[in-house]
Amino acid sequence: MNAQEQLDALRADGAAVSTRTSAPLWYLVAQSLCIAGFVFSFSLDNWQSLGFVIAAVAMVLLGMLRPAITGTRAEPWVYRRSLTIGAAQLGFVVALVVLGPLLVSLADSAVLFGALLVVAFGGSLALGIAMERALARSIAEGE
Repeated sequence: MNAQEQLDALRADGAAVSTRTSAPLWYLVAQSLCIAGFVFSFSLDNWQSLGFVIAAVAMVLLGMLRPAITGTRAEPWVYRRSLTIGAAQLGFVVALVVLGPLLVSLADSAVLFGALLVVAFGGSLALGIAMERALARSIAEGE
């Protein structure tokens, strides 16, 4: 086997591994629900800390279970491509946490609050899927 064939085999192995390292859709949905719950907790007045704790514990548990779910120790926060998307997701969540409750309290609207939760869930899910794809691409390309 010459060097080119070995490199081709290595690329094929990277592509096969990259598909197995991505978290399944149900995991990303659960993660997005945790993020939406986290955003929701900042609007709970007296129950704010309980909502925050439940969302945070669920998110940490999901993170701890990731290696068992994917069967690998591959972590999206290690690769620059997926880290960039993760940073955007963090900024998205911070903006929702800061601006969301303020807008909802000013408008005093349940519809606006529901829309905020849908945006939190949908945006987190879209960014989570993009982050997993970036992770798979980084592994496949050997970054």
